[in-house]
Amino acid sequence: MQIQKSHVDCIKFIARKQWFVAGSSDGIHVQEEAIKKKKIQRFRARVSSVTSLAVHPTKPYVLSSSYGGLIKLWDWDKGWECITTFEGEHSDVVCQLAFNPNDTSSFASVSNDRTIKVWGLDSPKSHYTLSGHSDNVKCLDFFTRDDGQYLITGSVDNTAKIWDLQKKTCILTLEVFRSPVIYVFSHPNLPVLITGTRNGIIYLWSSTDFRLRGILNILRGADVMGLACLMESRRVVIGQSHAISIVDIDDEETIGSKGDFESSI
Repeated sequence: MQIQKSHVDCIKFIARKQWFVAGSSDGIHVQEEAIKKKKIQRFRARVSSVTSLAVHPTKPYVLSSSYGGLIKLWDWDKGWECITTFEGEHSDVVCQLAFNPNDTSSFASVSNDRTIKVWGLDSPKSHYTLSGHSDNVKCLDFFTRDDGQYLITGSVDNTAKIWDLQKKTCILTLEVFRSPVIYVFSHPNLPVLITGTRNGIIYLWSSTDFRLRGILNILRGADVMGLACLMESRRVVIGQSHAISIVDIDDEETIGSKGDFESSI
Protein backbone atom coordinates (compact mmCIF):
# COMPACT_ATOMS: atom_id res chain seq x y z
CA MET A 1 0.00 0.00 0.00
CA GLN A 2 1.41 3.38 -1.01
CA ILE A 3 -0.07 6.51 0.49
CA GLN A 4 1.46 9.66 -0.90
CA LYS A 5 1.78 13.05 0.76
CA SER A 6 0.13 11.99 4.01
CA HIS A 7 1.21 10.70 7.40
CA VAL A 8 -0.02 7.21 8.38
CA ASP A 9 -0.91 6.99 12.09
CA CYS A 10 -2.49 3.53 12.25
CA ILE A 11 -3.00 0.38 10.21
CA LYS A 12 -5.10 -2.77 10.71
CA PHE A 13 -5.35 -6.07 8.87
CA ILE A 14 -8.81 -7.57 8.35
CA ALA A 15 -7.94 -11.25 8.06
CA ARG A 16 -11.35 -12.49 6.89
CA LYS A 17 -11.27 -10.06 3.93
CA GLN A 18 -7.50 -10.03 3.39
CA TRP A 19 -7.59 -6.22 3.54
CA PHE A 20 -5.26 -3.64 4.98
CA VAL A 21 -6.97 -0.56 6.41
CA ALA A 22 -4.79 2.49 7.06
CA GLY A 23 -5.69 5.73 8.78
CA SER A 24 -3.79 8.77 7.61
CA SER A 25 -3.87 12.54 7.60
CA ASP A 26 -6.07 12.52 4.49
CA GLY A 27 -8.55 9.78 5.36
CA ILE A 28 -8.93 6.00 5.42
CA HIS A 29 -7.36 3.78 2.77
CA VAL A 30 -8.46 0.18 2.14
CA GLN A 31 -6.42 -2.22 0.04
CA GLU A 32 -6.26 -5.96 -0.57
CA GLU A 33 -3.21 -7.84 0.69
CA ALA A 34 0.08 -6.94 -0.94
CA ILE A 35 0.19 -9.78 -3.50
CA LYS A 36 -2.94 -8.59 -5.31
CA LYS A 37 -2.18 -4.88 -4.74
CA LYS A 38 -5.75 -3.91 -5.47
CA LYS A 39 -7.05 -0.73 -3.89
CA ILE A 40 -10.59 -1.31 -2.58
CA GLN A 41 -11.53 2.12 -1.33
CA ARG A 42 -10.23 5.45 -0.15
CA PHE A 43 -12.41 7.99 1.59
CA ARG A 44 -12.07 10.97 3.86
CA ALA A 45 -13.19 10.21 7.39
CA ARG A 46 -12.90 13.81 8.54
CA VAL A 47 -10.93 16.96 7.83
CA SER A 48 -8.61 16.19 10.75
CA SER A 49 -6.31 13.16 10.76
CA VAL A 50 -7.35 9.61 11.64
CA THR A 51 -5.61 8.64 14.90
CA SER A 52 -6.86 5.10 15.56
CA LEU A 53 -8.75 2.21 13.96
CA ALA A 54 -10.51 -0.80 15.47
CA VAL A 55 -11.94 -3.74 13.52
CA HIS A 56 -15.04 -5.53 14.80
CA PRO A 57 -14.29 -9.26 15.28
CA THR A 58 -17.43 -10.51 13.47
CA LYS A 59 -19.45 -7.67 11.91
CA PRO A 60 -18.38 -5.65 8.83
CA TYR A 61 -17.48 -2.65 11.00
CA VAL A 62 -14.44 -0.43 11.45
CA LEU A 63 -14.22 2.31 14.07
CA SER A 64 -12.12 5.39 13.43
CA SER A 65 -11.12 8.30 15.65
CA SER A 66 -9.67 11.69 14.90
CA TYR A 67 -7.79 14.66 16.29
CA GLY A 68 -11.09 16.45 16.67
CA GLY A 69 -12.36 13.98 19.27
CA LEU A 70 -14.77 12.41 16.78
CA ILE A 71 -15.44 8.66 16.53
CA LYS A 72 -17.16 7.10 13.51
CA LEU A 73 -18.45 3.60 12.75
CA TRP A 74 -18.08 2.44 9.13
CA ASP A 75 -19.84 -0.52 7.47
CA TRP A 76 -17.92 -1.98 4.53
CA ASP A 77 -20.91 -4.08 3.42
CA LYS A 78 -22.68 -0.77 2.77
CA GLY A 79 -19.89 0.68 0.67
CA TRP A 80 -18.05 2.05 3.71
CA GLU A 81 -21.02 4.11 4.78
CA CYS A 82 -20.69 5.88 8.13
CA ILE A 83 -23.57 4.37 10.11
CA THR A 84 -22.97 6.04 13.50
CA THR A 85 -21.11 9.13 14.69
CA PHE A 86 -20.03 9.37 18.32
CA GLU A 87 -19.29 12.99 19.13
CA GLY A 88 -19.52 15.81 21.62
CA GLU A 89 -17.97 13.94 24.55
CA HIS A 90 -14.19 13.78 24.17
CA SER A 91 -12.83 17.33 24.21
CA ASP A 92 -9.42 16.47 22.75
CA VAL A 93 -7.65 13.94 20.54
CA VAL A 94 -8.93 10.36 20.76
CA CYS A 95 -5.70 8.35 20.90
CA GLN A 96 -6.93 4.75 20.74
CA LEU A 97 -10.06 2.64 20.32
CA ALA A 98 -10.71 -1.02 21.12
CA PHE A 99 -13.71 -3.33 20.86
CA ASN A 100 -14.50 -5.36 23.95
CA PRO A 101 -13.70 -8.99 22.97
CA ASN A 102 -16.18 -10.35 25.54
CA ASP A 103 -18.99 -7.97 24.56
CA THR A 104 -18.51 -6.99 20.95
CA SER A 105 -21.43 -4.57 21.05
CA SER A 106 -19.29 -2.25 23.18
CA PHE A 107 -15.94 -0.50 22.84
CA ALA A 108 -13.70 1.89 24.75
CA SER A 109 -11.76 5.02 23.85
CA VAL A 110 -8.96 7.01 25.48
CA SER A 111 -8.13 10.64 24.92
CA ASN A 112 -5.80 13.53 25.59
CA ASP A 113 -8.66 14.96 27.65
CA ARG A 114 -7.42 12.47 30.32
CA THR A 115 -10.56 10.31 30.25
CA ILE A 116 -11.57 6.81 29.22
CA LYS A 117 -15.06 6.30 27.82
CA VAL A 118 -17.01 3.09 27.35
CA TRP A 119 -19.57 3.05 24.54
CA GLY A 120 -22.20 0.79 22.99
CA LEU A 121 -22.93 0.42 19.30
CA ASP A 122 -26.61 1.04 20.06
CA SER A 123 -26.17 4.71 21.02
CA PRO A 124 -24.06 7.71 19.93
CA LYS A 125 -23.62 8.61 23.60
CA SER A 126 -21.13 6.91 25.92
CA HIS A 127 -22.32 4.57 28.65
CA TYR A 128 -19.91 5.97 31.25
CA THR A 129 -16.59 7.76 31.77
CA LEU A 130 -13.56 6.66 33.79
CA SER A 131 -11.35 9.41 35.21
CA GLY A 132 -8.15 9.28 37.25
CA HIS A 133 -5.14 9.91 35.04
CA SER A 134 -3.50 13.31 35.52
CA ASP A 135 -2.29 13.67 31.92
CA ASN A 136 -3.07 12.50 28.39
CA VAL A 137 -4.27 8.88 28.17
CA LYS A 138 -2.57 7.23 25.21
CA CYS A 139 -3.48 3.54 25.13
CA LEU A 140 -5.78 0.80 26.39
CA ASP A 141 -6.57 -2.89 26.18
CA PHE A 142 -9.25 -5.20 27.57
CA PHE A 143 -8.50 -8.32 29.61
CA THR A 144 -10.30 -10.79 31.88
CA ARG A 145 -9.44 -11.91 35.41
CA ASP A 146 -11.50 -14.34 37.53
CA ASP A 147 -14.31 -14.06 34.96
CA GLY A 148 -14.37 -10.27 35.46
CA GLN A 149 -13.83 -7.68 32.75
CA TYR A 150 -11.00 -5.16 33.09
CA LEU A 151 -9.17 -2.42 31.23
CA ILE A 152 -5.53 -1.44 31.37
CA THR A 153 -4.66 2.11 30.30
CA GLY A 154 -1.38 3.96 29.86
CA SER A 155 -0.74 7.67 30.23
CA VAL A 156 1.75 10.48 29.81
CA ASP A 157 1.54 10.82 33.61
CA ASN A 158 4.02 7.88 33.76
CA THR A 159 1.44 5.42 35.09
CA ALA A 160 -0.71 2.55 33.92
CA LYS A 161 -4.06 1.95 35.59
CA ILE A 162 -6.18 -1.17 36.03
CA TRP A 163 -9.96 -0.57 35.84
CA ASP A 164 -12.69 -2.92 37.04
CA LEU A 165 -15.47 -2.48 34.48
CA GLN A 166 -18.11 -4.03 36.73
CA LYS A 167 -17.37 -1.55 39.52
CA LYS A 168 -16.43 1.20 37.04
CA THR A 169 -13.45 2.20 39.12
CA CYS A 170 -9.66 2.10 39.17
CA ILE A 171 -8.45 -0.73 41.40
CA LEU A 172 -4.70 -0.30 40.95
CA THR A 173 -2.16 2.20 39.65
CA LEU A 174 1.18 0.89 38.36
CA GLU A 175 3.80 3.54 39.13
CA VAL A 176 7.22 2.05 38.44
CA PHE A 177 7.66 3.91 35.16
CA ARG A 178 10.11 6.75 34.53
CA SER A 179 8.62 7.64 31.17
CA PRO A 180 5.14 7.98 29.60
CA VAL A 181 3.33 4.69 29.03
CA ILE A 182 2.43 4.79 25.34
CA TYR A 183 1.41 1.19 24.56
CA VAL A 184 -0.34 -1.52 26.57
CA PHE A 185 -1.18 -5.07 25.54
CA SER A 186 -2.96 -8.03 27.09
CA HIS A 187 -1.55 -11.33 25.88
CA PRO A 188 -4.45 -13.48 24.57
CA ASN A 189 -2.88 -16.82 25.56
CA LEU A 190 -0.93 -16.03 28.73
CA PRO A 191 -1.86 -14.25 31.99
CA VAL A 192 0.47 -11.40 31.05
CA LEU A 193 0.02 -7.65 30.64
CA ILE A 194 2.70 -5.77 28.72
CA THR A 195 3.39 -2.04 28.98
CA GLY A 196 5.69 -0.11 26.66
CA THR A 197 7.17 3.29 27.43
CA ARG A 198 8.53 6.25 25.55
CA ASN A 199 12.05 5.50 26.74
CA GLY A 200 11.87 2.03 25.18
CA ILE A 201 11.60 -0.08 28.33
CA ILE A 202 8.95 -2.84 28.33
CA TYR A 203 7.42 -4.19 31.54
CA LEU A 204 5.75 -7.59 31.93
CA TRP A 205 3.03 -7.95 34.58
CA SER A 206 0.93 -10.83 35.85
CA SER A 207 -2.74 -10.27 35.01
CA THR A 208 -3.76 -12.39 38.02
CA ASP A 209 -1.96 -10.57 40.86
CA PHE A 210 -0.58 -7.55 38.91
CA ARG A 211 2.97 -8.13 40.12
CA LEU A 212 5.89 -7.05 37.97
CA ARG A 213 7.32 -10.23 36.42
CA GLY A 214 10.02 -8.93 34.11
CA ILE A 215 11.60 -6.02 32.28
CA LEU A 216 12.80 -5.96 28.67
CA ASN A 217 15.35 -3.35 27.66
CA ILE A 218 16.07 -4.21 24.05
CA LEU A 219 16.41 -0.75 22.50
CA ARG A 220 16.56 1.79 25.29
CA GLY A 221 15.47 5.25 24.19
CA ALA A 222 13.42 4.00 21.21
CA ASP A 223 9.68 4.60 21.60
CA VAL A 224 7.55 1.47 21.85
CA MET A 225 5.22 1.95 18.87
CA GLY A 226 3.35 -1.35 18.96
CA LEU A 227 3.00 -4.76 20.61
CA ALA A 228 1.47 -7.92 19.18
CA CYS A 229 1.69 -11.67 19.63
CA LEU A 230 1.93 -14.71 17.41
CA MET A 231 -1.24 -16.69 18.13
CA GLU A 232 -0.85 -19.87 20.19
CA SER A 233 2.74 -18.84 20.87
CA ARG A 234 4.86 -17.31 23.62
CA ARG A 235 6.38 -14.95 21.11
CA VAL A 236 5.71 -11.25 21.29
CA VAL A 237 6.49 -8.82 18.48
CA ILE A 238 7.71 -5.41 19.63
CA GLY A 239 7.68 -2.42 17.31
CA GLN A 240 10.05 0.40 18.22
CA SER A 241 11.53 3.37 16.41
CA HIS A 242 13.73 1.92 13.63
CA ALA A 243 13.41 -1.72 14.73
CA ILE A 244 11.12 -4.73 15.16
CA SER A 245 12.04 -7.35 17.76
CA ILE A 246 10.64 -10.81 18.50
CA VAL A 247 10.85 -12.06 22.07
CA ASP A 248 9.87 -15.34 23.73
CA ILE A 249 8.28 -14.84 27.14
CA ASP A 250 7.95 -17.56 29.74
CA ASP A 251 4.50 -18.91 30.61
CA GLU A 252 5.61 -20.21 34.00
CA GLU A 253 4.68 -18.58 37.29
CA THR A 254 7.67 -16.26 37.08
CA ILE A 255 8.55 -14.53 33.84
CA GLY A 256 12.27 -14.14 33.30
CA SER A 257 13.69 -10.75 34.11
CA LYS A 258 15.05 -10.38 30.59
CA GLY A 259 12.83 -12.65 28.51
CA ASP A 260 14.41 -14.75 25.78
CA PHE A 261 15.55 -12.37 23.08
CA GLU A 262 14.94 -13.96 19.70
CA SER A 263 15.75 -11.52 16.91
CA SER A 264 15.67 -7.92 15.83
CA ILE A 265 15.07 -6.52 12.38
